[in-house]
Amino acid sequence: MIDLKEIYDNLPLPKGNNSHSYSAKAIKGFENHRIGKNYLNNPSLLIFISEQDKDFYVANQNLFNLKVSHNLKCEVLLENKTIYNNFSVVTYTGQDSDIKDLFLKTSQILIQSLGHNPSNKKIKFIVGKFIELFKSLKEVPKKSLQGLWAELFVIEQSKSPEKMIAGWHSIPEERFDFSFGNLRLEVKSANSEIRKHFFSSTQLNPIGDIRIVIASILVNRNVGGVSIKEIIEKLNIKLSSYPRQKEKLHLMVYSVIGTDIDKINEVRFDYSLAKETYKLYNSTEIPKIENISIPKEVANVKFVSNLINSRSLETTTDELIKPYLK
Repeated sequence: MIDLKEIYDNLPLPKGNNSHSYSAKAIKGFENHRIGKNYLNNPSLLIFISEQDKDFYVANQNLFNLKVSHNLKCEVLLENKTIYNNFSVVTYTGQDSDIKDLFLKTSQILIQSLGHNPSNKKIKFIVGKFIELFKSLKEVPKKSLQGLWAELFVIEQSKSPEKMIAGWHSIPEERFDFSFGNLRLEVKSANSEIRKHFFSSTQLNPIGDIRIVIASILVNRNVGGVSIKEIIEKLNIKLSSYPRQKEKLHLMVYSVIGTDIDKINEVRFDYSLAKETYKLYNSTEIPKIENISIPKEVANVKFVSNLINSRSLETTTDELIKPYLK
């Protein structure tokens, strides 16, 4: 896979202080687009515009340390030659090295979704993803690092992670972590030796013909364990032929992690323990408060259940979801 960070690091600073001047290099496999560096040493993604005669009908933007300029006439130093062309330019304007790396990694993923000659509509959509991502980095995390690690672990354990990601929730607030047809899969992790988990009543009381399965994992923070960043790297290799799923993976992770972004390589969990204790349970096997026992006037019922006497399923996640895939 192309490494935009390596390309960016090797780019010289452009001469002078023209804000529309960039040193750049064509992105291998997507040569119409460029990864660039401006005179302030900021990374920039230069997106080729194939519909230069059409308006974008969207204002240029400058927010969340992200500057977006559409149909911008650029001076580009490209391998000792200067060219002039119009691009949509997305620039990270801050100086935080970790965020720079994130910008470049995200560019690396999203460029595959853009393709060679994206329409203006497609460019607006992809740039919107950038803005959404950088906005989330300023927000309070929507999920704990342990919870996110557990979900990524379940995806990584699958022989078909692209199918797991297709069924992964699009927003963290959804009731279940994964949905496949009539199947709902909820991931629970416990940082203890006892398999106790927090549940809401809706997570164990299915409606109609919906089947609910709980993926239960015991985890333990361990400095010699595996980080979220390392699980993502494992998945990047497995998803090399699935750019859309890889895009969803990265956007989901960084949109929920918020201000904990600096901890994705610091907080580590025991990978071997997670593998040894990973089990699946039908919701019918787990102690719960039945809906019939909850007054209609009572809502948001939550409780802790101990799965010590619950019978686990003798199957894998891949075998579980197979009948529910379209």
